[in-house]
Amino acid sequence: MPTPTHWQEDPGAWRTTPRPRGWKTLRAQALERDGQQCTWIEDGERCPEPGTDADHIGDPEDHRVENLRTLCGYHHRKRTAIQAHAARGPMPSRQRPRPEHPGLLSVKVKPNIPRDGDAPGF
Repeated sequence: MPTPTHWQEDPGAWRTTPRPRGWKTLRAQALERDGQQCTWIEDGERCPEPGTDADHIGDPEDHRVENLRTLCGYHHRKRTAIQAHAARGPMPSRQRPRPEHPGLLSVKVKPNIPRDGDAPGF
């Protein structure tokens, strides 16, 4: 089998776009820069887990090493879920509108505005 010239995904991968050429090198540079440790900060503490994934900080189409950071698998999935939730927007209410009780009468008050020819009200 010939050696691939660029990054190749597992056939079962869910990605819809291919990785850029040189992705292995970019990923290795980001992991090396971050000391092979997850960079996720929570409660002022850095995650102690080993970093295995290169995550895009900003634009997902910007593959510069400055736009990548190292995350562990757990925090990479967590960040992806946060981004997906934000992209979906607010969820519609699952509660049905409360129906009016059938025995209640709805009274609509009409304003008493005199028209031409009406007798003035006393």
